[in-house]
Parts: sequence; structure tokens; C-alpha cells
Amino acid sequence: MKNILVIALSQLRIQFAQRGILLSQFVVPIIMMIAIGAFTGQSRIQTDEIDILHAGDALAAQFAAELRKEGQKVVEGNALFNLCDLTAPAEQPTACQLSEAGPLTTLDERAAAAQKRVDDRQTLAFVRLPVGFTDDLKAGRNVQIQVTVQSGNAALSQTIRSYVDAVRVRLSGAIVVAEVVSAKANTPAAFETAFNAAQAAWATDPVVISESVSTLTGTSSGSGFSQSAPGVGAMFVMFNALTLMQIFVTERKRWTMQRLIMMPLTRAQILAGKMIGQYVLGLITFGVMIVAGLVLGVPWGNWAAVIVVVVVYTLTVTALGLAVSTFARTVNQAGSLYLLIPMVLSPLGGAWWPLDITPPVMQTVGKLISPIAWSQSAFTQIVYYGAGVPEVLPQVGVLLLFAAVYFGIGLFRFRLD
Repeated sequence: MKNILVIALSQLRIQFAQRGILLSQFVVPIIMMIAIGAFTGQSRIQTDEIDILHAGDALAAQFAAELRKEGQKVVEGNALFNLCDLTAPAEQPTACQLSEAGPLTTLDERAAAAQKRVDDRQTLAFVRLPVGFTDDLKAGRNVQIQVTVQSGNAALSQTIRSYVDAVRVRLSGAIVVAEVVSAKANTPAAFETAFNAAQAAWATDPVVISESVSTLTGTSSGSGFSQSAPGVGAMFVMFNALTLMQIFVTERKRWTMQRLIMMPLTRAQILAGKMIGQYVLGLITFGVMIVAGLVLGVPWGNWAAVIVVVVVYTLTVTALGLAVSTFARTVNQAGSLYLLIPMVLSPLGGAWWPLDITPPVMQTVGKLISPIAWSQSAFTQIVYYGAGVPEVLPQVGVLLLFAAVYFGIGLFRFRLD
């Protein structure tokens, strides 16, 4: 064990003796974290369009009118969204005008145009009410409302569905009240009177929700730094781990490795010492990013969970460094892989931006090949949802699986000489 620690400490001394190591391992990551965090953290409430299409029957038109009112609610000085009623597109504002040449006379033609607007990201979503909406509601039949949102944004989908559900619940409640009253009165006119009265009661908003944002030292718990601190930290720890490639190639070229082999040291001691030294440097790098995040107001949450994720993730990428080092035989190869791998795995893993805003294919690929995706998933649970160690065990388990695969490849292929 003493020999392993001597090699590890020697590895650390060599690393810190290199010119620019403090700049590349500590200063640059902090600058990049601040830049990305400031950019992604500028939450801006903006007004965008949602299309709705229906057959023009009474309750469908009422649904559209209520959804328009929902969209006109003001948050931070802006309306939530503008509703474009494609049942009468010519009467809508300019932003709602369909770009297709010629009139779109059928509902299916307008539905295809609305779908294209969502696919082209011209609108946030498309809501379609079925034909016979009024008759189905009055008859108590199940009504399916189709909601199509932009791909790759789960949060947006949930938000828009909440708007639609709010109107659906309001309209359904008014219908139930009207049916009960008309059944008691046993007169057809009673339904309309009770329905209008119920709608008027909903319009007064009997329950009002006051919304506020929880903050810590002036920074929102959902700020960009909460995303960029663990993400950039994970990326630079990966850079640090891949330095093993350059170390092994350089030491073979300078015959330093061969001199180690001639000493009374086993292959396992030499390899363990080199990896432990690089592993400790990775922990130091991540520790610096955590401290910097604290200064910027990142609410790290459960410290036991943070430590577990940092320790396991750093182990995983250190194993990655060992595995990749077996494929680099020259300084140029090592340099190319050193830059290529983190620059591919970091964005795919969500180090630069939240992974849930990316297309589903990118999310799947990122989770399959990038350990950063799983470390970011764990940090998201810890920072944003207050998760502890038990809640992040699935992500930790996947990281350990990555580590086992990397170690297996590295130990099978590694040669000291």
C-alpha cells in the first residue's frame, strides 16, 4: 500500500508542477460555469401562440373562449399565451395566420397546417376538439381532446396540458351543475340558465393562487448555476481523467514507465498508484466547482447524496481514462481523444444544457454512452427536488456499471511497456 501511495503522491506532484494546471483545472471551469449559468439562467417569460381547432358547436366555442381567457392571464408582465382559433383563421391576429397558399376549407386541412406549425416550432402547441363535442358532453360520453406540443420539452407539455385541463374541469363542472338543475326543474331552459350561472361563478376565480419563487442568497433554486455547476464540473473531471492517456504515452516515450517496471513494484501497484493520483485530482476539481457553486448560491441539498455522486462519477471517468488510454499509442492520438471524447459526451450528457430540452433521440443516445447524463440526472434530483442517497441510487448504480465496463476494458488491454 505504501508503494501505491508513493506513486499516487508523485503523480499529484507532477500534475501540479505543470505550468497552467491551476488555470486549466480550476480557473477555466469556474469561468465556463459562470458563463453557461448566466446564459441558461436568464429565464424570460414570453408570449407564444397555441392553435385550437373545433367544429364550431356551442360548447366547443365556449371551450376555446375559456382557453383564450386562460392564456391572457398575466405573469411577470406578459400574457401566458395567445390562442389562435383556426375554426375562423381569417379573423385571427397576424401571428395566427396560416402560411399555406389558398383557403383551407376542411378541418383536416387546417389540422395538418396546425400540426406543421408545431413541427416547425412556430407555435407552442395544437389543441383539437372532436366533432360533436357539445353533444358528447351533454350526453355524458367520454371526450378525447388531442393536444400536440413541440417535441423534446417535457416541461412544456405538462404546462400546456395543465391549461387545457383547467378549462376542461371548469366546463365539465358547469355542465354537471346545469344537468342537476335542469333535472330538478324538468324544463329545457333551466339547463342554459344554470350553465351560464355556473360559468359566471367560475369567472370570478373563487380560488386564487399566489405564486412565488424560492431563493437562496439571491439566486433562484432553479437558476442556470444549478445546472452549470455540476455539468461543467463533470466535464472538467472527465478532461482530468483522460489526462491518463497522455501520461502513459509520454512516460513510455521518455522511458519513465520502463524504469518503474524495473523497480520492485508489481504491475497492479504501478497502475493503482497512477489511477489513484488522477482520481484524487478529479475529486479536488469537483470540490472546487462545488465551492464555487455555493458562492453563486447553488442549493446543493443533501450533502451525503452529493458526495456519493461525486465519488462514484469520478471513479467512473477515471476508469474511462484507463480504458481509452489503451487505444492511444502516440502523443497526437492521445491529444485528439483527449479533446474529442469530453466535447462529445458533455453536450450529449446535458453538461451544457438540461437534457430534457433536447430531442428524445439525443436523450436516449446520451444515456447510453455518456456517464455525465447519469451524474446530471442525480444532481437534478438532489438540487431541484431535495433527493437523498436512496433516491439517487439508480443513477449511482448505472455509473458503477459504466465503471465496471471501463475497468474491464482497461485492465484487459493495458500494457505497461
